[in-house]
Amino acid sequence: MFSNTEIEMIRVITEEIFPGSNEARAYEFIQRDAAANPFMIGLYREGLRAFENQARLLFGKTLLDLDQERLIELLKSQEHTPFFQFIRNHTMEGVFSDPIYGGNYQAYGWRLIGFEGPRFYTAEEINKKRQLPKVYYSLKGIAHEDKTGI
Repeated sequence: MFSNTEIEMIRVITEEIFPGSNEARAYEFIQRDAAANPFMIGLYREGLRAFENQARLLFGKTLLDLDQERLIELLKSQEHTPFFQFIRNHTMEGVFSDPIYGGNYQAYGWRLIGFEGPRFYTAEEINKKRQLPKVYYSLKGIAHEDKTGI
């Protein structure tokens, strides 16, 4: 699994990518996801090491010792790398995924966008609900209502 230093690096990077990601506990989502995939742990270790080397090269400091301005500069210098793209996407997944996967703590990301989350109904409740229109998806993925009544 990740060392404490690696976890802290992930926390710092993800918070800069998406302010509030620590409150959403995106780092916990990343840890949980990586625990199930040894390849992902290696990918993170390699990527964090590259970020650390770049921080030392550019500023003579470790990533965790950078102030916010320098951290932003570091991330901008790395934003076109595959690892940056990966950690950015993983951060967004951690902020907005279903909380059962270890991120989006207390539906933080969902509350940001006004999503109330999934709703579960008993069979009796479903039978009492009005019938909703059927929704079909075209090959282009655009939804439209069934207006023919079929």
